[in-house]
Parts: sequence; structure tokens; C-alpha cells
Amino acid sequence: MPVSDRLPAASTLIAAPASSAYLPVLTGIRVVAAYLVYLHHFNPFQEGPGLQGIPERVVREFHVGVPVFFVLSGFLIALRYAGTEQMTAQWWGRYLRNRVARIYPMYFLLTALAFAGIWYNTREFSPTLWLLNVTFLRSFFEEHVYSGVAQGWTLTVEECFYLSAPLIFLLVRWRPRLLWLLPPLLLGAGALLVLGLGPLLWHGLFGNLRFMLLFTFFGRATEFFVGIQLARWFRQGRLQAKAGCYRTVAGLLAMGFIVLLLMVVRGPYTFGQEHPVGIVLNNVVLPLGIALWFAGLLTEDTLMRRVLSTPLAQVLGRSSYVFYLIHMGVMHSLVTRLITTQPLLVFLLLNVVAVGLHYLLEEPLNGWLRKARLPRWRAAA
Repeated sequence: MPVSDRLPAASTLIAAPASSAYLPVLTGIRVVAAYLVYLHHFNPFQEGPGLQGIPERVVREFHVGVPVFFVLSGFLIALRYAGTEQMTAQWWGRYLRNRVARIYPMYFLLTALAFAGIWYNTREFSPTLWLLNVTFLRSFFEEHVYSGVAQGWTLTVEECFYLSAPLIFLLVRWRPRLLWLLPPLLLGAGALLVLGLGPLLWHGLFGNLRFMLLFTFFGRATEFFVGIQLARWFRQGRLQAKAGCYRTVAGLLAMGFIVLLLMVVRGPYTFGQEHPVGIVLNNVVLPLGIALWFAGLLTEDTLMRRVLSTPLAQVLGRSSYVFYLIHMGVMHSLVTRLITTQPLLVFLLLNVVAVGLHYLLEEPLNGWLRKARLPRWRAAA
């Protein structure tokens, strides 16, 4: 049965949740992450002298919504699947079907819309680029990473995690200490891919270390592993419910401080995360602050927790994946060209479109794919 979202007394431990647990506040977190990325892409502040320029520089670093997504993915996948993994065709078939059902239908449809838009404007269509997009391979190539649904590059990182997560869980169950040895091993593997493939100069395939660190699972793995560790502590009942809001506030302050540091270290780069120090802050240090914030939301009865658990936050959270995919690109262009360019109205309309697409397309397609029968050879395995 799903775990109740109500907090126990502050002196007790949270019971280890069932794998099917639904925690409303986590759905609300998706909204925060999606809106951070939106503000990053459509910064409402203009550059200027003095205080006028500081808000623009801060909001410029709101790409930190992506690490929030990655840590949350690590937490949720570990909460749902860690301990259930089996090396059988039946288990893998069901697991991959569920992951595809969650991610792929809307991504495929919106990618088709993006390429249709390109053809309409240029009368050009590249089958190779289309194939790289629909197979999630485009994000290994620096030249193509922003093609199609530009913000969809993060889905390649997600899919790499989904494919490796059961193997990670098996290894960690065998040797728990591997949880913190695997990220540097993956980082080393990414560096070797850069050394081996980068010199080929093939459309930027693992073209350089900075690209690998910012755009591939090999460089971003730590974010997922932080989420996995938090899920392990949560399942083990090691996160005590607390009165007050210390974890929540401390996590938010840590995240805010890192955003400010990214702003300070940016230097000649477009974003602070592109600076060598910024890469460490974004990929390694920031996830720790995010995990502390999550821990607070899971264990402290705060106003933020209650707001993120409201029915409105749940609707927006469930549709946040669609919002993320449409907030920049063809749909955004249609809204601004045909309806309004007023920033607040554009934002509200995109939310309305995202909610509609979620309930009319995403949710039905997700349910249909999850219920679809697996091939006989898998079911019989």
C-alpha cells in the first residue's frame, strides 16, 4: 500500500516505504525544477549596472533545475526498484517497458513536431539527425546536442541511468561501498571515451572533457548516486522526522549559496557551470545541497512541503515533463507568434497546454504502453 504522506511524531523514525509509495511532495518538486529551467532559458531580468545586473546573473544560473531532476530520478528509481532487480528477460522487459512508457511517447511526438517545424521553415530534413534524436544518441555528439527538442539532451543522460540502474543496484547490494566508487569509475570511463573518440572529430562525439562532464551520464552520474544514497537512507528509516524546518532551510541555503558561487566563478564563460570550478560545484557539491533539501521536505512539516503537496502542485507536477519538453521550441514559438508575447501570459499558456497534453496524450499513452503485453519469449523467460 502507498505510504501516507502524513509525518509521524518527530521522535519516531519514518518507516521504510513500500516500493509503490507515492509521496506527493516529490511530485511538487518537479514543478520547482521545471520552472527553474524555464527561468534560466527566459530570464526576466536584463543585464545592467549595479543591482540591476545581479538578478539577471543569478537567474542565468537556474540551470540548477537539471541537477534537481537528476537527483530526484536517482531517488525515485532506487526507491521503486532497488532490491527488486533480477537478471531475467521478464524483469528487464517489464522494467524497460515502464521506463519507455514514462519518457518516450511525448518525446517522440514533440521531436516529430520539431523536425516538421524545421522542414516547414527550410524544406530540409536529415534522416540521420532524425535517427540520432529518436534514439537519444544525439546527446553524445556536441554538434547535435541541441538539435530537435533542444532541452531533450537531458533525456539521454536519464536513459543511460535507467539502463544502468539495475546493474548499479546489484553491485551495491553485493558491495555497498561500490556506491561511491562507481561515479569516479564512470568519470574515468568518460575520460577514456574522450581520449579515444574525441580525436576522430566526428560531429563532436565525446569531443572534449567539458562536453563529457556537462552533457553525458559519465560526467553527471554523481547527481543520480546522491539520490540513490538518499533513497537507501529513507528506506532504512535513517531519516528521522523532525520538528521545525532546519533541513529544508539548510538545503535551500546551500543551493542558493552554490548558485551565487556559480555566478561569481563564471568569468568568461556563458554560465558558471562551464568553468572548471563550476563543473565541480554543479555536478558534485550542488547535489548534496539538493539531497539535504529533499530530506527536509520528506521529514519536516513545513509550509513548503504543504504547498508542494497541494492538488494544484500535483497537477502541475504530473504535467511538468510535458512542460519541460514544450517550454522552448515549436510550441513556445506558436504561442508567441499567434497569441501573445507577454512573458507571464506565455508562461501561463504553456502550463495550460502542458496540463492538457498530459491528460489527453501523455497519461493515456503511458497507461496503454504499461498494460501492453510483452513478447512471448520475454514472458516465458
